[in-house]
Amino acid sequence: MDWSSELWIVLLFIGISLVVGVRVYANRSRAKASNAVVARLGLFRLDDQAPFSWGERKGFSLFSRGNSRKWENIFSNNAPVITELLFDFGYTFGIPLLASVRYRQTVAAFSARVTNLPDFQMAPATTLDRMAPKLGFQAIQFASRPDFGRKYWLRADDEIAVRALFTDTLIDRLASADSKTAWYVEKAGQWLLVYRRGLLFAPEALPEFWQASRGIANLFLKTS
Repeated sequence: MDWSSELWIVLLFIGISLVVGVRVYANRSRAKASNAVVARLGLFRLDDQAPFSWGERKGFSLFSRGNSRKWENIFSNNAPVITELLFDFGYTFGIPLLASVRYRQTVAAFSARVTNLPDFQMAPATTLDRMAPKLGFQAIQFASRPDFGRKYWLRADDEIAVRALFTDTLIDRLASADSKTAWYVEKAGQWLLVYRRGLLFAPEALPEFWQASRGIANLFLKTS
């Protein structure tokens, strides 16, 4: 196969152009549909710039993953000081154009400025996480609620403060909020994130996601 021939160069150019064109069209369609739906939630579109400073981002596991990180379709409440955000966040694992996987997810962010919540990361426990204790890695677990440790992997620098936060009552409310859904919840600095990894909600599903993520966030924000 002679890749230097003009025919293959033209075909390659056409293929790349089609892929880019389809992606641009899909992104524009999503943005337009999201505008109409999110307006009914009382949120307003912001420019597609990272809504957090570098200092705010570095404390979150989500924002440190992969490369080619991008924030899109960013919406916030209409207030002098933004306290709620809804946005798409994507990143790439691997080598671009060769062997890579793109992850995109819908993320809800809530201000924790006036709370005393400790920083923590709560993620659904994977098979590897469940094997981690045998390799010397430990998550924060609770003897009175063993099912929580089987469902979630909880990490924090200040274990004492996080144990004080995750009371039996909070864990039970987390379990009853949505027993079939495993949420990612991260608190760092002045923000609390709620999302499901790799799940980009369709525009028509955003109100349901927003309501559910708000409910999860309030379990933490209203305890501090």
